[in-house]
Amino acid sequence: MAIRRISLIPHTHHDVGYTNSPRIIDRMHRRIVDRVLDLVEQDPATDPASLRWTFEAARPVASFLETAAPEQRRRFFAQLSAGRLSVTAGYLNMTQLPDAPEHDEMFRVVRALQAQGIPVRTQQHGDVNGISWGATDPMLDAGVTRLVMALNPDHGRAPFTQPSAFQWETPSGRRVFVWLSTHYGYGEEWGIVQGDVSHALPRIEEFVSALDGRDDYPFSTAVVHAGNDNRWPTRGPAAVVEAWNAKHPDLPMACETIDDALDAIQAEASTAELPVVRGEWADWWSHGHGSTAREVAVYREARTLLRQAETDFALARLAGEGGGEGEIAFSEVLGYRRAPVRLRTAAEVDADLAEVRECLLLYGEHTWGSWETYSKPHSTFSHSHHNAKSSFAYAAYDFGRDLAIEAWHRLLRVGANEPELEGRVLVFNPSPHARTETMDVEVDDGTRRVAVSATVPAFGAVSVEVPAPGEWAPAPESVAAGRYEVTVRPESGGVVSIVDRTNGRELVDGEAAWGLGAVVTEEIPSDSAHPAVTVSPKLFHPDHPGPEFVRAAASGDGPVLVRVVGPVTQLRWESALTGIQAIVSTLTITEGAPDLELAVRISKAERFAPESVHIAFPFAVRSPRFLLETAGAVFEADHEQLPDTSRDWYSVQHAIGVGGEDGGMLWGTYDAPLVQLGALHTGEWARRLVAPRGHIQSWIANNLHFTNFQARQEFTRAFRYRFRPAEVTRATVRGYAADLAQPLQPRFVRGEQRPFAAPVSVTPDDLLTEFRPAPDGGLRVRLRNPGDAPVAPLITAPAGWEVESPAEIPAFGNGEAFIRRTGS
Repeated sequence: MAIRRISLIPHTHHDVGYTNSPRIIDRMHRRIVDRVLDLVEQDPATDPASLRWTFEAARPVASFLETAAPEQRRRFFAQLSAGRLSVTAGYLNMTQLPDAPEHDEMFRVVRALQAQGIPVRTQQHGDVNGISWGATDPMLDAGVTRLVMALNPDHGRAPFTQPSAFQWETPSGRRVFVWLSTHYGYGEEWGIVQGDVSHALPRIEEFVSALDGRDDYPFSTAVVHAGNDNRWPTRGPAAVVEAWNAKHPDLPMACETIDDALDAIQAEASTAELPVVRGEWADWWSHGHGSTAREVAVYREARTLLRQAETDFALARLAGEGGGEGEIAFSEVLGYRRAPVRLRTAAEVDADLAEVRECLLLYGEHTWGSWETYSKPHSTFSHSHHNAKSSFAYAAYDFGRDLAIEAWHRLLRVGANEPELEGRVLVFNPSPHARTETMDVEVDDGTRRVAVSATVPAFGAVSVEVPAPGEWAPAPESVAAGRYEVTVRPESGGVVSIVDRTNGRELVDGEAAWGLGAVVTEEIPSDSAHPAVTVSPKLFHPDHPGPEFVRAAASGDGPVLVRVVGPVTQLRWESALTGIQAIVSTLTITEGAPDLELAVRISKAERFAPESVHIAFPFAVRSPRFLLETAGAVFEADHEQLPDTSRDWYSVQHAIGVGGEDGGMLWGTYDAPLVQLGALHTGEWARRLVAPRGHIQSWIANNLHFTNFQARQEFTRAFRYRFRPAEVTRATVRGYAADLAQPLQPRFVRGEQRPFAAPVSVTPDDLLTEFRPAPDGGLRVRLRNPGDAPVAPLITAPAGWEVESPAEIPAFGNGEAFIRRTGS
């Protein structure tokens, strides 16, 4: 179709950092709202060159309105009513790190804006090459029916030619209209944001001519972005519009909001045959999660602590905690191993929980580093930027841990400290079903750590004796423990055999190049002729397949040690590899439990040459089918993905199911979300996933970028995993993931445990539940149905409380319940 109009969209691309410190950028985006009001008020609303503005992210607008004076609010809503402003639903330009509760929090902000009369209808993202499939249903639930992706094709591919439109089918079967726009950065590259008319007009003419020549572009509107990274608003776009209209009166251009542009495009889309696609928009940029391995692990740990705190604060209300000194053994020292010295007020709890949620979202957006992390890795600015960005994860961890400790004590109400009594481990289960798990617990006032196994009823608590230290001894060739017989060979890097003694099944692929748990590195040979090495690291890109990597696995020549304490058997071995000083791996097996736990503690030095570090899980599953947990959904790798989205690597939340001819495996990760499937695929830029075996490679670290990433990493930390043979379905994957996201809560205590009765029940018990204290003194319960059939939830609460619950939750759908004091 011939182009008959051009829609110029002034906006700024929101990076939390990159061009400047995150400390500076976050507050400046709030000031941008004021600046936009000053600019739009200068021009008459009827002139096509008059500035109109799209707020690409909702966070600055929400922050502005929270503190705006009455006159500022009047000005904002006046321009909004005049059609000069558009507020979109993306909280920030997010990665695939945030989970379903974090997406809920983002849309809570959207609903708060809508409640003030702001018509938020469109979600806009820039830069990132994907978005979690499970975010689409909450998007529609919030009344947001359109998604704009102005993605940056560096290090990735778009699912269709940019620009294009398509319908994205959600997990529930509904549809989101997607406008796959051009790279937002053309606004600066073409000189539009600077008002450089002589530079801008020829490039826009070339762009429009190309659209005119496309048979697959059924729209008469050309959308041109006028923005770039953290750009301060100016009237530059207006100069371009004026010059264009003077030169091309037959092809008018106007400054418009993204909502204006999409209204025109959707009117024509109703008669066009748009592609309909279903599945994950697997982000090519998600390898960024491996560029800050330590900080991503801290972020994920903080998220778990937040969920613990929210659950325990909420259930403590139902359990009748009054917060009095007679119920909680207060500490006289501010310390994380101790009880709280005081209890927060309800307002303080709400404020601190909100701060943790905000810090998690600020860390989960797409800016891992500054624009000079590669060109100037040792600059003070590069280090300061990394410190500022990392501080979001560490602040979330600090507050989350402190909140979780207080909430745990409120809920369990440990008796008065009596040092003459032996200490015990008190374990709480935050789930609607009974669980048996083995936990690593700090005991004896922080002097040692032990592995404790406990079976805990739904929403219940048990008290467990602290196990004896136990002694490490040389292990035989094979160790029989629980339901498994295990063989570890350090020279092969890890576990070479795990036989399930209940059925004789071998779980480890004997033909794999290295053992389960082996640490594997990838490096580019120094004599490589690949342009990513000889020209620019920016050419690590689909247009330049490769480079070839040299791979090596850690090995060791020391003994395998075994320790047996009660029902828990642990195997330990050491290995090493060039560039990695020390690797200590511990495999834990528990009598009566199907799960195996693996912790791999790695001490890694910094290295500036391109590199990757993986931990191998070569499961013996032929013709595998991989089910991956993304935020709020489960998808089948390769088969349920948008075209040309990442097959080389994936970012998961916690769990993967591997089903195939030899049976199924459930696998979960606590700390590292990035994986490769079937084999190592780095640099293949594959359009289809080739995975003949059910191998999972946990990709913990890499520096494969030319900007934004850290140029090198050093860390010492443990990466923790859990896996078991099991039936693999979407429901079992989501259930396994939920238990990893909210593990059992153990804590060493001195004193007698008071009787504890579960304050709530939820049926069916495989519903995924997230409790949160509500500001009105009640509880909010988020319910997620992991199965493929509707369910009728039933929640029971103690006397004096009433439950408002949905009658039914659809297959793979969400619902929300409220528990309030009777009569409130």
